[in-house]
Amino acid sequence: SALAAKAAAPVGITMTVIALVTGAIWGQPMWGTWWAWDPRLTSFLILFLFYLGYIALWEAVEDPDTAADLTSVLCLVGSVFAILSRYAVNFWNQGLHQGTSVPVATGGRTVADVFWYPLLISMIGFGLLFVALVLYRTGTEIRLRRARALLARNRKDA
Repeated sequence: SALAAKAAAPVGITMTVIALVTGAIWGQPMWGTWWAWDPRLTSFLILFLFYLGYIALWEAVEDPDTAADLTSVLCLVGSVFAILSRYAVNFWNQGLHQGTSVPVATGGRTVADVFWYPLLISMIGFGLLFVALVLYRTGTEIRLRRARALLARNRKDA
């Protein structure tokens, strides 16, 4: 639903900012620079900008139904960049990043067991954290919409 997508955007942008900042902190000693116009980094930055635009569009349009329609189109376009940032290393064989550590298509992995299990637990944990935060924010959005409807009805009755 549109409310779940609206609720997911701030969570997604927060996780994107954390990834960009911690990536820069990690990249400086590893690559000798805070930022490189690597395909994965650049597509992730574009994804961040789409999140900003998505949130701004929700705030700019007063009618929630119109905002939901307009943001759904932007969400479809932004989804392309989410996929692009995931597979950027595969599309362009250049850049600073290594290839994927968990190739889903082949079913294999290039990570030793000592790293695999913590990686798996971390991925599951972040996925569950994302779902929990989105569910919490969706409930908040529903309550806000109900409160606005009640307030509008009370103003009309007065």
